[in-house]
Amino acid sequence: MKGGLKRLLEDKVFWRSMLRIAFPVAMQNLLASSLALIDSLMVGQLGDTALAAVGIGSQLSFFANILMFGIVSGGAVFAAQYWGSKNMKGISKALGVMLCCNVPIALVFVLLGLFIPERLIALFSPEDAAVIQAGADYIRIAMFSQVGLAFNLAFSTTLRSTEEVKIPFITSGVSVVTNLVLNYILIYGKLGLPAMGVEGAAVATVVSAVLGPLLMYLMSLKKKNAISAGFRELFGFDREFVALFFKKALPVMFNEGLWSLGVMVYNAIFARMGTDCYAALTIFRTVENIAFVFFMGLCHSCNVLVGKNVGAGQTETAKLYAKRFILLIPFLAIVVGGLVIAFRNPILMLYAETSDSVRNTAATLLLIYGLEMGIRNIPYISIVGIFRAGGDTKVGMYFDIGTLWMIALPATYLCGLVWELPFVTTYLVMMLSEDLLKVVLCLMRFFSMKWIKPVVNLGPAETGVENG
Repeated sequence: MKGGLKRLLEDKVFWRSMLRIAFPVAMQNLLASSLALIDSLMVGQLGDTALAAVGIGSQLSFFANILMFGIVSGGAVFAAQYWGSKNMKGISKALGVMLCCNVPIALVFVLLGLFIPERLIALFSPEDAAVIQAGADYIRIAMFSQVGLAFNLAFSTTLRSTEEVKIPFITSGVSVVTNLVLNYILIYGKLGLPAMGVEGAAVATVVSAVLGPLLMYLMSLKKKNAISAGFRELFGFDREFVALFFKKALPVMFNEGLWSLGVMVYNAIFARMGTDCYAALTIFRTVENIAFVFFMGLCHSCNVLVGKNVGAGQTETAKLYAKRFILLIPFLAIVVGGLVIAFRNPILMLYAETSDSVRNTAATLLLIYGLEMGIRNIPYISIVGIFRAGGDTKVGMYFDIGTLWMIALPATYLCGLVWELPFVTTYLVMMLSEDLLKVVLCLMRFFSMKWIKPVVNLGPAETGVENG
C-alpha cells in the first residue's frame, strides 16, 4: 500500500506538468471571479434590487456560456488527444468546428436580449417590477458580450489543450483590469460621464469580453501557435470529421445545456422565495466562484494531461495520472473549504449596503459549501477532467442529468415552493440530493477504467482499448 501511494504521488514530471497548466488556469479564473466580486460590490452600492437584477441577468449569460462551454469541452477532447499524437491539422479543424457552433449560439442570445429582455427576467422574478426593469436594462446591453465570449472560449480552450496557458492568462488579466476601470467610470459617472448604473456595468462587460479574444489572437499570430491557423486550416473539415466531432461533442453539449438549464430552474425556485434570498445567493455565488477556480485549474490540467497521454497511446500513464487527480481533490477541498469558512464573515462585511439578513444567509450558504466542497468536486474532476479526456462523453451526461433532473430538482421544488421550508434548508437539500449519489456513480465508473475511448488512431500501445 505504501509503495502504491508512493508511486501515485512521487513523480516530478507529473507535478511540474500539472502545476504548469493548473496554476495559470486557476489564476486566470481567479482574476475573472475577482472581477465578478468587484462587480457585485460596485452594483451592491446601488441596493439589493440592483444586485438581484444583475444576478438574474447574469444567469442568462451563464446559460449561454455553458452551452458554448459544452461545445468547447467536446472540442477539447480532440485538441488534447491530437496534441498527444502531434496532429496540428486536426487541432485546427476542431477549433474551426467550435467557432462555427459557438458564434451562432452567441448571436441567438444577443437577439433574445434585444427583443424580449423583460420576459427573460420575469422567468426568475415575475412579481418584482423593479427587478424586472433593472434586469432588462442590464441584459439588453450585456448579451452582446456573448460574441466575444464565443471566440474567447474556443481560443482559450484550444491553447490550454496544447499546453499554452500564458496567453489566456495575460489576456484575461488585461480584460479584468479594463472591466474594473470601466465599471468605476460608467456605473458611478466619473470623468465627466453620466452615471449609468447597471447599464454601465453591462457596457464594461461587453468591452472587456471583446478585448480578450482580440488580444489572444494577435499574440498568437506572433507565436504561430494552435489558433493562428489560416482560414483553410480552420474550416477545411469534411463531413466525416464533423460527424466524429459531434459524436463526442453532442453528449457534452446536452450535458452542459441541460445541466445549466437545471441550474436556471434552481435559481428560478430560489428567486421565488424572495428578493432577499436571491440577493444572498448572488453574493454566495460570487465567493463560491472564487473558491472554485482552484478546482478549475486542477480539472483543466487533468483534462490536458490525461487526454494527451490517451492520444499518444500511453493508456497506463493516463490511468495513473487520473488516479493522482482524484486523490488531490479531498486534500484541496480541506484547504480551500477551510479558508472559505474562516474568512466568510470578513468577506461579507464588504457588502455593507446590503441588509443583515442577506449577509447572514450568505454566510450560512458559504459554511455549507465549505463543508461539502470535497463531495461536490469529485464528480466534477471525474466527468469533466477524466472521462471527457479519455473520450467517454456519454456516461458523465447520464450521471449529471439523471441526478439533477430526476432527484435534486424535484426535491428542491418540493422543499422551497410546496412545503415552504427555509431557504437555507432548501439549498442544503439541493446540494446533497444532487451530489451524494453522483459521487458513488462516478467512482464506480472511474475504477472500471471503461472511460478510455480514444478519438484518434493509435499504435500498438492502444491494443485492447475501446475506440470511439
